[in-house]
Amino acid sequence: MNREWKAFVFGMIGVNLVLALLLVLVYGGQTQATLAALGARVPLLLSGSPDFSSFEGGFVANVAISLWAFLLAGVGGTALGIALIAQNPFVSVPASLLMNILRNSPWLVVLYAMLYLLPFEIDAFGTTLYLSPVVKSVIGLAFPVTANIAEVFRGGIEAIPSGQWESARALGYRRLQILRYVVVPQALPLMTPNLMTTYAMLFIGTSLVVVTGAADVLSMARTVIGSDGAHLATAVYIFVLFLFFVFAFPIAILTRWLERRVRVPS
Repeated sequence: MNREWKAFVFGMIGVNLVLALLLVLVYGGQTQATLAALGARVPLLLSGSPDFSSFEGGFVANVAISLWAFLLAGVGGTALGIALIAQNPFVSVPASLLMNILRNSPWLVVLYAMLYLLPFEIDAFGTTLYLSPVVKSVIGLAFPVTANIAEVFRGGIEAIPSGQWESARALGYRRLQILRYVVVPQALPLMTPNLMTTYAMLFIGTSLVVVTGAADVLSMARTVIGSDGAHLATAVYIFVLFLFFVFAFPIAILTRWLERRVRVPS
């Protein structure tokens, strides 16, 4: 992992130096005072509370939304991927149509659709379920990511040589058994780098959930700018960019390493 380690160190140092230089160029002699003001708002930007007394918003919300959306999309994408490779055209054709619709839908449009199409509360069996902006954000992001995961699943399955299927059939395995016990265990290492790339893309996409009213880091950034003044806006958004980079960049490096491991046998 020597090559990726060098890229990680260079990227972390280089990008952070560029962000620091940009901050100095913008604020000049006021940089120290700006950093002090920003430091006082870091808890709010990270956790949604001014003193880390709760973790229901801020950057934590972005991470949580991405994880829940990826989990939901993983379940849906696996089911859709199985439908895509089905031999019955009455299953595979509608699945392919659904996958293409979801995959080519703008994420922002889907989030707006979930905001207005889903009710704020659902009464079922005497229980009221509240659909908060966070829940709507999770559902909205999960839809397009489901299509991406389904395509990753299909690509991983199709990468396995057909001889594996034929050998398993000769042993008496049914199609779903072949998938479960023979093909998927071999395809999973091939799919993992693409799944990680999909998650990184999803995490970056959580910056869009501000349109739903979720208390994410950009929503908190607006709150800080509104209370402390527009002069702090550049510093706040540079800090938000720093947070996204620090979280997503290691995933990209690890993905590159895994791709090289998959391509080159050890």
